[in-house]
Amino acid sequence: MRLSPETFARAALKLLNKSGLEGVSLRKLGDELGVQGPALYAHFKNKQELLDLMAEIMLDEALAPLDAMTEVADWHWWLAERARTIRRTLLSYRDGALLHAGSRPTADGAEAIPALLRPLREAGFSDKEALTVIITISRYTLGCVIDEQRPGDDPAPQPDPGADDTFEFGLQALLSGLGARLPERVPDSAG
Repeated sequence: MRLSPETFARAALKLLNKSGLEGVSLRKLGDELGVQGPALYAHFKNKQELLDLMAEIMLDEALAPLDAMTEVADWHWWLAERARTIRRTLLSYRDGALLHAGSRPTADGAEAIPALLRPLREAGFSDKEALTVIITISRYTLGCVIDEQRPGDDPAPQPDPGADDTFEFGLQALLSGLGARLPERVPDSAG
């Protein structure tokens, strides 16, 4: 097995599901993979770099079909699907929301931002507004998942039976409000 940063991050995601965020450490990851610290530190200066890559890999794979779309006819649909995909993905990992909340974009993630904003710019949002929309929807989604994954008295927390409905209600309210902020479109007189 080639020991690349991605290999380590994928193994760390398995460790996350087994041990939770508190159980993820470079030492434990090294033990899982049978490697010593220098092999890990050749790829990651510290644990935060590992966590950042874990969060990026977790969401990039799930969001790839939406991010690959070259034309988005309905920005409401695209943004809602993005939020739903993020939510499903974070919920599929133990402490997925906490991992994502504490992460920072890697260099690759930062380079992808302009393409991510394109559907919103094409809908009429300015660059600044488009970035604010993405951040707002992401933070709303992340907050919902953090609440859903919060520890309780029960060692095996049960999902909130109303969580899906609550999430969808809030998401639709946000999308409606965002749509109301768009400037009125002037019909194209040429066509």
